[in-house]
Amino acid sequence: MLGAGAIGMLSTYLLRLAGIEVWTASRGPRTDSRAALVAASGARYVSTGETQLPALREEVDGFDMVVEATGDAQVMADCIGLLGRNGVACLLGIDSHSQTVELDGRVLGVDAILHNRVLFGSVNAQRQDWLAAVEALDRARQRWPDALEAFVGLRVPLDRFGEAFDFRGVKATLVPAGE
Repeated sequence: MLGAGAIGMLSTYLLRLAGIEVWTASRGPRTDSRAALVAASGARYVSTGETQLPALREEVDGFDMVVEATGDAQVMADCIGLLGRNGVACLLGIDSHSQTVELDGRVLGVDAILHNRVLFGSVNAQRQDWLAAVEALDRARQRWPDALEAFVGLRVPLDRFGEAFDFRGVKATLVPAGE
């Protein structure tokens, strides 16, 4: 899992709910509150400030699956190089910046083909997928009630929206006045 924002954290928990071993990588240090939320699910938190992704890939001999939720086009391009044989990478982040990204030619021209790696993007779902997601979140809330509640680390009224934008936790939300 790349990214520990709202999408990355939810993906971490849903994968853990399915019994999948998860490594969640993010820029924050190991002391970040997100690291504690990752650990609460039984996943491993990796600070990319301390451990570079290629080193992590070498440690595990490539990942079976990478879910990208950073919203950084370079990280998206790097996903395919993190995969092992028959690995699959799903891009969920969006980066609309006009920029050039780099990718080692061998990763795309040889490894992706000979190691049968797959890269795809996803942005929406059908009604039955939303219903399944709500059911999965209910099961996650039963299993990790305190951690799931901590996802929304800040709730402020509309007139304090600036605080929500400045918040550096997983998720902030605006609530009606008086709540």
